[in-house]
Amino acid sequence: MSAQKISDEDPLYARAGFKGGVNYSSILGDTDDVSGRVRIHLGAVVEYPISSKFYIQGELLYSAQGYKTDVAGVEQTISLNYISLPIISKFYITDKISLETGPQFSLLTTIGNDDVADNDPFFDSFRDLDVSWAFGAGYKLESGLFFQLRYNLGLTNINDPGIIDVTNRNSIAQLSVGYLFKTKNNRRVIREAYE
Repeated sequence: MSAQKISDEDPLYARAGFKGGVNYSSILGDTDDVSGRVRIHLGAVVEYPISSKFYIQGELLYSAQGYKTDVAGVEQTISLNYISLPIISKFYITDKISLETGPQFSLLTTIGNDDVADNDPFFDSFRDLDVSWAFGAGYKLESGLFFQLRYNLGLTNINDPGIIDVTNRNSIAQLSVGYLFKTKNNRRVIREAYE
C-alpha cells in the first residue's frame, strides 16, 4: 500500500526580486590601446527551483558598458548601453553558495562618444545584438539578500565587419547585490512517496 504526503520541511520557492551593481567593462579583439570602464547594471530577477540544488535565474537588466581607447594620442571614451537577458543555471554546492553559468542576450540601446559627432559612421559600426556567456558564483541568505560575482565573455563580434573591418567582443566583470522576495503563494511543495 502506498500513500503520498506533503512535506513542508524543505519547501522550494520561486522568488522574484531585483539586483544592481557595478560593471568593469572592456573589449577583447582587434582594437589597440584599450582600457576598461567602471559603470553600472540594475534590473529585475526571478529565481525558479528545479530541485533543491538546481535553480534557473532569469534576469532583465539595464547594463551600462563600454571602454576607453587611444586614437592618435587622444583618449576616447565609448559608452555602450544594453538591455540584457541572462538565463543563468545555478547549482548550490551549499545552502548558501552557488556556482552559476549560462547565456546572456543583449540588445544595444544607445552608443556614446563625446569626441565623435552623432552622425559619424562610427555609430553604425556596432551590431544591435550581442551574445555572451556568463560564469560566476553567488551567495544567498535565507532572508533573500544575495551577492553575485560574474564574468561575461562575449561570443559575438560587437562590430559589423561590413562597415568596419575589426572583430571585438565584450568583456564584463560584474559585482551585484540584490534581494529576492519570498511569498507562500508561489511555493512549490515537495511531494514524497512512501511505501
